This record gives sequence, C-alpha cells and structure tokens, in this order.
Amino acid sequence: MPKDPRLNILLITTDQQRYDTLGVNGSSWIATAHLDQLATRGVNFHNAFVQNTVCIPSRACIQTGRYTHQHGLQYMDPVIDDGPALRPWEITFMERLQHAGYTTAAFGKIHMLPITPARGFHEHKLTGGKGQRWTQSAGLPIGLGPLGRDYAAWLEARHPGAYEAIYAQRRQPEYRAYHTAMTHVLPLEEYVDTWIAGNTVDFIRRDHDKPFFLHCGLTGPHGPVVVPAPYATLYAEDDVVLPPNYHVDMDGHPRETTEQEDRVARRWWAHYAGLVTLMDDLVGQIIAVLEETGLIEDTLILVTSDHGDMAFERGRGGKSLFFEPVIHVPLIAVPPCGLPAGREVEGVVEVYDVAPTILDYALAEVPDTMSAASLRPLIEGTGPAKKLALSEFVSGDGTVRGTCIHTRRCKYEYWSSGEERFYDLEADPLERENQIRDPGYRDEVSRHRTLLIDRLIQTPA
Repeated sequence: MPKDPRLNILLITTDQQRYDTLGVNGSSWIATAHLDQLATRGVNFHNAFVQNTVCIPSRACIQTGRYTHQHGLQYMDPVIDDGPALRPWEITFMERLQHAGYTTAAFGKIHMLPITPARGFHEHKLTGGKGQRWTQSAGLPIGLGPLGRDYAAWLEARHPGAYEAIYAQRRQPEYRAYHTAMTHVLPLEEYVDTWIAGNTVDFIRRDHDKPFFLHCGLTGPHGPVVVPAPYATLYAEDDVVLPPNYHVDMDGHPRETTEQEDRVARRWWAHYAGLVTLMDDLVGQIIAVLEETGLIEDTLILVTSDHGDMAFERGRGGKSLFFEPVIHVPLIAVPPCGLPAGREVEGVVEVYDVAPTILDYALAEVPDTMSAASLRPLIEGTGPAKKLALSEFVSGDGTVRGTCIHTRRCKYEYWSSGEERFYDLEADPLERENQIRDPGYRDEVSRHRTLLIDRLIQTPA
C-alpha cells in the first residue's frame, strides 16, 4: 500500500509566553536553545499577534480561524464552565481534519472549555491549566481545580495524595497568586507539563496508519510561577533583566518603585524564566523523538502561544491589554524536509492563521468562512505578509470592550469607554507616547480608524 502523501502536523502551544523570552527574539539571559534551533531550521515570524488577549477566546480564534466577534466566544467567565461557548455551528479545524481522514489527538491545555473537550479529537488527555485563583482542588465557587481529572488520576496512581499537595501548597501564607514565586512541592517527573510532554511523546512513538494531527498544549510559563526543581533556581534574581517598561506607569511616565517591589519582580521573573526554559527543554524532548522515529521528515511543526504577559511592566501583571508584551508572541513554523527553511519573516501575521495553514498542508479544504489566511506562502517564501492584525478583548462581566488594529508601523486601539490610543511603533517601540491627539498624526490615526472599521465589516459573524 503506498504511503499517504499528506503530512503529519504537530502544534505546540505554550501559555502566556512573551515574544521576547526567546534568544532568537532578543532575550539575552533566558536559555531557549531548542526553540532557537527550531527557529533557525524553520521560519521565525517576528511580528505575530494574537486575536484576543485572554486564554479561551484566543484559543477559540486559533481553533476556528475566525475572530472573536465571529465565533462568539468573547470572554472568560469568572466561574469555570459558566461562560459562553463556541456557537454550535462553528467548526474547528480539528473537526475538518477528522473529516479529511486524519487521526487527531490532544494532550495538555487546549482550553476548549466550556464546550466538550472531545470536540475535534479522537483521543485526548487534558488539563485546564494551572490557574492562579485555585487554592483548593474542589469546592470553590469558581469551579473545579483546573489541573483536571486526567492529570489527577495519573498523579494519584503514581503518588497518592500528590494532587491535593499542589493545592495545599497554595494555601500557605507565602502564596500570593500572581506575585507568587515558589519551588513546586512536586518533583519534576510529576509536574503537569512533564506529564503532557510524556503523553505527546508516547503518541508519536506509536505506529500510525494514517497521518495525524497532534496538539501538545503546555501550561507554562503561565502563572502561578510555582516551578519544579531544578528550574526554580536556574536563574539568580540578581541576574534578572527586568523588562524595559518596568519603571514607567500605564501612560508611559516614569514611576518610582521600592526595594520590596523590585525584589518581588526579580524573584517572579527568575521563576518565570525557569518555566520558559523548562518549556523549551520539553519541546526539545518532543522534537528528539520525532527525529528518532524519522517522522521529522514528513511532519509540519508549529509553535506559538495564546498571548503574553505584562510581567510587572507599567506596574502590573497579567494580560487583557493591547500592549506589545501581551499581543506579541512567538510563532515558529518548521516545514518538513525538502521545503525552504531558515527564514525570518518581519511582516505582520496573525496567530489564528495557524488554522488554515494546518488545513492547507493537510490538503484539506480551507472554508471561505475562515477569515484567517494560510501562512504557507510565507513559510515557503512565495507570498507577502499581511498589512495588519486585529485583536479584541471583552471583560468577564461584559462591561469593557476593546479592539486593536496593528500595522507594521503603528497601532490603534478603541475602547468601549470612548478612549482611543495610537502608537507609532517605529518612533516609539516601547509605547510611551499616546499620539491620539497629536496633530502630526491626524492622517495616520484617521487611516487606522478606517482600517479597523473595514476589517470588522469584511469579517462578519
């Protein structure tokens, strides 16, 4: 029987990882040897922007190739499983792969809640992520501890009482949710991302009679940054390079910080960096198995993240904003052997372009309802980048809404409060000067308003 000519496809997603945490993307002190190598052997997209600034809506964009205002999963509800779901008629790219004859599997955090996690996958072992708010494994009004039943069952069979120990550690006085930086109570071999990578590797090693799509959803470096040894102490706090806007406020003005604030930020960053390197090492383990099995020769590899993190810039952490540390993320594509590699793309792309790219390489139909565009021409050096990227945000209570248009040079934001922001990223890459009222930018502001309106009109629900 002749070999199926279609590619295997591996999608690896990290969670809440900033673009500037990779060596190939400018980090001078965080070790990411494996991802750096992937970028140099594949295609590194230097200007990839997410379509939503929080986890579940952003991932829904990736899964459908459609914007937030199209697929309807607009926000993350404060109570798990109580928020909006993808509309019933939305079809994920995984389901389309199934219809095309692919075997589909997912391990880790894919964050399809609150819809059924099985949607689009023949096999899955999932976790909802680490979640900073959860200090109990069950019984909180916000819902079940999100590390979930699959990981809990595996962990309890291996180490009875270990799952509860994770949450018992969070109830210690030194646990402070976002600002926490601690050594994890469990050893590395029992850590959730080790389990995720292990399941991914086991799947790759099997005999496959059909092409497969495999989603490995790592939970790091999303907080709380409670990090297993030895990664918790991999970076000394004194060696931390704090981000460039640490000493400015939300409007870009200088702000004073205390020694205690600086210690907290440095300690957090040392642990966050440890998680970044752990994710990198796990990616390296997965790629090594692809090479060992020979599958690397006919597998498309895509690596990205759902959004970044403010990480103490401008005096705050988390996401939900359109500043570069949040919407600008890593995106690496490694085509199979025989296709051009080792390229860097400076043009604008959107992370949800992953969906049609996967369908394109799977020789499956890319529906007209997808507003995303395949990255294949860019990966293979035969086509141009986009002119703009669109990002959206809706708060959990639905009262705050924002939309952002990002071109190669400028960024325009419109918020439901009526606030507008405009940044010239060429002249002001750190976004410290909101030029919305500067007469010298009147024409550019007007042009970007029009670009935003046009993009919304061109992509109806």
